[in-house]
Amino acid sequence: MKLSKLKLTNFRNHKNLELKFSENATLITGPNGSGKTNILEAIHLLATTNSLRTHYDREMISHDEKFARIEAEIKPNGGKKTLEMLITKSEQFQNMSSKKVKIDKVNKSLSDFAGTINTVLFTPHDIEMLTQPPSIRRKYLDLLFFQIDREYKRTHSQYIKAVRQRNKILEKIRDLGTGGDEIEYWTEKVLSMGSLLQAKRRVFFTFVQEEIHKHTEKLNADGGKYEIHYDISEINEERLKKYETAEIASAQTLVGPHRDDFIIKLNGFDLASFGSRGQKRTTLLALKLCEIDFINEHLDRRPILLLDDIFSELDHPHRKAVINIIDLQQTIITSAEDLDFNGSLERISL
Repeated sequence: MKLSKLKLTNFRNHKNLELKFSENATLITGPNGSGKTNILEAIHLLATTNSLRTHYDREMISHDEKFARIEAEIKPNGGKKTLEMLITKSEQFQNMSSKKVKIDKVNKSLSDFAGTINTVLFTPHDIEMLTQPPSIRRKYLDLLFFQIDREYKRTHSQYIKAVRQRNKILEKIRDLGTGGDEIEYWTEKVLSMGSLLQAKRRVFFTFVQEEIHKHTEKLNADGGKYEIHYDISEINEERLKKYETAEIASAQTLVGPHRDDFIIKLNGFDLASFGSRGQKRTTLLALKLCEIDFINEHLDRRPILLLDDIFSELDHPHRKAVINIIDLQQTIITSAEDLDFNGSLERISL
């Protein structure tokens, strides 16, 4: 799977930008503020249909414009496909927008569109994921699965709606003493869908646990024992019954995948609290390498690797490890300065 062309219209600071990419590696250079990161965001958005950088899609629309459009040409298995995403501001609600997608000019659902291309994005800010709230780590998990498992994406969307509906009924039971006849239906919905999501997440964490040590060794890590722990808020009938009183009091569903988290440990200690910046950087890079392997194992194709101005943050062993994998798949790199690589590299200057 290769990305050959990208066109951005009214996407963040890019009013009208057209780019062509090498099938191997492409380096995009330009001063800070020129929109290099925005290009990678647009590509990642095509893969996942969700942005890592913003909660509101309308923030990706250029100032004073009503819509943003992302168009791409991809080459799967020697063929050619076109992708399009249109983000349109709502005229009624300030923070709302709609998102429509097409493959070869045919309208698709977001679930069917996600994963048409696959990407792994690595930025200097990824290191903050370890110390940020659990919701950030859950979003990381979801965006990974959105592009490799359509059943996961559809189930996740339905699960979030079911949790919201169940919370409304819990509030009704608490405040009005009614709704008891409705709660069982939504509890069953949340239980079945939540169990499916958590089963799929377990597969990922089992995979990473088996692979992460291999990658930390490649990165010349300090020889410590790296472990990833799935801090699962397991959803089952017993736990829902256990928290029933607390759920009614808070009008919140207190167990399930929307409460999950994960922790990475080094020699038994939580890396977020006790790790050095260098150890955290090693761990995040190893996690990204595991992510590439996980996508490749599930889809039998390597994802497009998106590297956002990371080389200034990496020491020599880490730079070498990244350079060694650049030629294994299509890679798009951004940097404020030109970079010297031994391999072939097309250059784009903004």
